[in-house]
Amino acid sequence: MNPTSGEARETGVRESDSPDSRWYEWALPVIVLVSLIPRLLLALNQYVEYDGYWHVWIAQQDRWDNFIREYRANAHPPLYFLLLRMSFWFGRTQLAYRGVSLLSGAASVYVLGRTALKAMRSPVWAALAALAYGLALPSILLSNEVRTYMLSAFLVQVSFLYFLDLTGEVQPATPGPRVMFGVMATLACLSEYYAAFYVGATMLIALALPIVRREKRVFRSLLRELATFVLILALPVWEYISHFGTTSVAYDHLPGYYYNPDGAESAVDFLLRNLRNELNWFSPLPVAEGTPFYATLGALLLVACAIVFLARRWSASRNRAAIVSLLLPLVMLCAVVTASLIRAYPFGGFLRQQYVLFPFLMVCPFLLPDRLFDGASRLSLALTGVLAVGILAVSVRNYEAWPKSGRLLMSDQMERYNRLFPSAGAVYIDQFNLTTFLTHHHDWKWEFIAPVPGMDWVDVYKLSRGGRSILLFRDKNRWNLDLREQLLYTSIAKGIGAWHLPAMTIFCITQTHPLGRTDAQIAAYRDRVAELSAAHGLCVETLDLQNFDVYAEFRPSGTCTGK
Repeated sequence: MNPTSGEARETGVRESDSPDSRWYEWALPVIVLVSLIPRLLLALNQYVEYDGYWHVWIAQQDRWDNFIREYRANAHPPLYFLLLRMSFWFGRTQLAYRGVSLLSGAASVYVLGRTALKAMRSPVWAALAALAYGLALPSILLSNEVRTYMLSAFLVQVSFLYFLDLTGEVQPATPGPRVMFGVMATLACLSEYYAAFYVGATMLIALALPIVRREKRVFRSLLRELATFVLILALPVWEYISHFGTTSVAYDHLPGYYYNPDGAESAVDFLLRNLRNELNWFSPLPVAEGTPFYATLGALLLVACAIVFLARRWSASRNRAAIVSLLLPLVMLCAVVTASLIRAYPFGGFLRQQYVLFPFLMVCPFLLPDRLFDGASRLSLALTGVLAVGILAVSVRNYEAWPKSGRLLMSDQMERYNRLFPSAGAVYIDQFNLTTFLTHHHDWKWEFIAPVPGMDWVDVYKLSRGGRSILLFRDKNRWNLDLREQLLYTSIAKGIGAWHLPAMTIFCITQTHPLGRTDAQIAAYRDRVAELSAAHGLCVETLDLQNFDVYAEFRPSGTCTGK
């Protein structure tokens, strides 16, 4: 893999400074191992989020038709869920659930190091870029999420590694790099839809290159690139249309990240506000409003212009890779901004939704010192040493400052339910609390039984562990149960009768936390529950109200103790 002497002369790099120096081959794996330390520490000391267990729920389905139904009810493509399902072979633990993201996150550090090596003249700066990315808090956090985003970002990075081989005037002698670029880009889109921004950006660059180079057979080159991207997008586009249809979806929980043309905020104010939010997700130091924000934008623009100037010799392969590495995230950012203006994708939203940009943006700052300093000089080595110490210090500080808790979400509520119903044999659950219940029973065996007869909106599952089992009735029509609703009692009574149950419990934690009920409201609520229960041949054994959380037990009429 050593460059020829001609290439070394072309790029102005001494043979001893070649980016394929032997020390880099062992330094990069060491950087990967170092970056694994905070990832594993967080994995062992941090709870899995609500949506993480929702992903576990989808992956664990014991029937394929249920799996397809559940993943389509979610906002993500299927590949990650299939790999998450495979992780169950290693146990039903939080560490196992995080396995796909942890491995993808560690591997992405290695791939970024290889990509940086193609764009930089000195392996010293490539190694520093890999270290900065591996120890950056955003990459540590995403590596611990039981979600699709890190896997897709890793596949995007692998695809980009091969894409750089396709940017030269002479295409690779074998189709391998083009095939690998296409396959990895396709898999990235089948892991998370945000990879489409990467595919679109690479397509624009690939179509522009033959024109910029003024190739003699420009139309032939354009047809080759178009054919490549048609093949890349064929399967993801089909999957997306079968999943969502032909319309985009603006999610209600992200109102501030889609532009509202009817709102009080102008488009410019919307973009500036969310650009600052974007910077603060990615920056190791917070960027304040006003002058600091505009100064930061100005400095970033100057750095970009300086990189373009210093790498202007397009014929040099590393200069070409540097320019592409700089342009690609800018094109992707423009695409995300455009999508937010037409309410198709959130801009400046949660870190995970913007993360596809982060690996590229981590390489860009190191392109400038790589062009300014001789990688083997004492000044360069001293500067990289200082920066490496600074990266370690900032990483430790940010990691320690991040709030951590190993306690499962809603443990207090689950413990309250278990105290009230220590030997419950059946529980009726709404959509929100299905994931809550799974969070505290993820290591039980879940088996789909059947829908309640005549009520296909209520599925029945059998949970078992050791010598105990629970029948779980999952109401697919209700996000949060309201025990004042008459039809709910029809479902409960039908479930009790169909499975000859002595009792049915209710576990209903409200997603929002409004103000508590007054005494009069509590009395009216209890009266309504008693009235509807009696009307459906049921009685109320227990009705425990904790603010708007409800814990209840219903039995067939005449079997309650009267408590």
